[in-house]
Amino acid sequence: MNPTDAPADPQALWSCLISKIAATVSRQSFDTWFTPIAFAGCEGAALRLTVPSQDFRETLLDNFGDLLRQVAEEVFGAPRELLLAATEPAVVSQAAPIRILPVVQAAALEKGSPGYNWLIEKLWLAQAVGFLGSPPKHYKSWLAMEMAVCVASGAPCLGAFAVPAPGPVLLYAAEDPGSAVRQRLEALARHHCVELDRMPLWVITADSLRLDRSDDCQRLEATVAQYQPRLLILDPLIRLHQQDENASGPMAALLGFLRALQRKSGVAIAVIHHTGKHPARTGAGYSLRGSSDFYAWTDAFLHLHRRQGRLTLTAEHRAAPSFGPVALELVHDDDSFPHLALVDDSAAGIGESTTVSAPVNPLASRILELLSQASEPLSVANLRSRLRVRNQTLLQTLRQLCSEGSICRTQDGYVINRAT
Repeated sequence: MNPTDAPADPQALWSCLISKIAATVSRQSFDTWFTPIAFAGCEGAALRLTVPSQDFRETLLDNFGDLLRQVAEEVFGAPRELLLAATEPAVVSQAAPIRILPVVQAAALEKGSPGYNWLIEKLWLAQAVGFLGSPPKHYKSWLAMEMAVCVASGAPCLGAFAVPAPGPVLLYAAEDPGSAVRQRLEALARHHCVELDRMPLWVITADSLRLDRSDDCQRLEATVAQYQPRLLILDPLIRLHQQDENASGPMAALLGFLRALQRKSGVAIAVIHHTGKHPARTGAGYSLRGSSDFYAWTDAFLHLHRRQGRLTLTAEHRAAPSFGPVALELVHDDDSFPHLALVDDSAAGIGESTTVSAPVNPLASRILELLSQASEPLSVANLRSRLRVRNQTLLQTLRQLCSEGSICRTQDGYVINRAT
């Protein structure tokens, strides 16, 4: 392109220029120094821009002038002279009053519910942010998908940890193809006797999600606002940015965005991340790879680790007692669908006081729980609507419970057999 020729669509070229810069600098630098710039047009070989003030203009040119000229030459096809005009606001006779921060009396703060507000009992608090961490090949993704299926369906996580208030889930699995994600989720849904196509479980299929870029942050925020999930799972952290994980500045900005997203939307956020092979002596969370800000940021931390030859799970919470370790194993044989299961290792001394045995039939436990809380008989249609399971699976389990004497069938539906 001849430098003296005006571009056919200068506004489109400017948008392209800004996009290239956004992919080059950090989100904080982009928001501070490039978002305030206004495109004013092209004249010959000059690129006219408007900036807020003279001080802003000088600092911008000192720090990013070379980058602006380089990217402008790439986009416009020839060198461009930068003409930056400052539009400082007019001086008013009386300064505008400074707005104070919002403040309320302590007694006016919103009251929380008594006890602990669990998303998944013992494992994850409602609206908590945190990490699910382990060394490589320790089934982090399996546990994350187990959490997703159980929060979306209401099935007990790992067959033992209740989900008091199930709801929608958003999952971003950056390292697995869609077919593999579906295969795992279907296996877990069948294990829990729920239907995958009836669950509010949504998978983000974007090729990339970079939370060190403002446009991707805005897209994620808009997606959360659209689907209103109770749980957002991001797997793994390393695919969410292109920054140095040991640099506290960029990582603090990324974590700050996720915290702001949690507070704005009320969503719980679980981020999958690697830890070292050996837990830190001062706390397993300090084994998270990268900045120490990671552990300080967390409300909940699930840690998978090999202990005495067994895979164990430990949960740490900012606002609730820690839990575990309990032993897990990936069950994958001809008689069941692949899933993580709790193992009773009390005889081996692993998790002796905290190990929880999974029920034989998770659906049966859920039916018994619903019927015990009901004030009147529940019909098959009512139970199927609440449990989101196949009609045939539900009827088989109801017949089993009736034959065991746990429940009774009446003219209006099913009830707990109080005689037992």
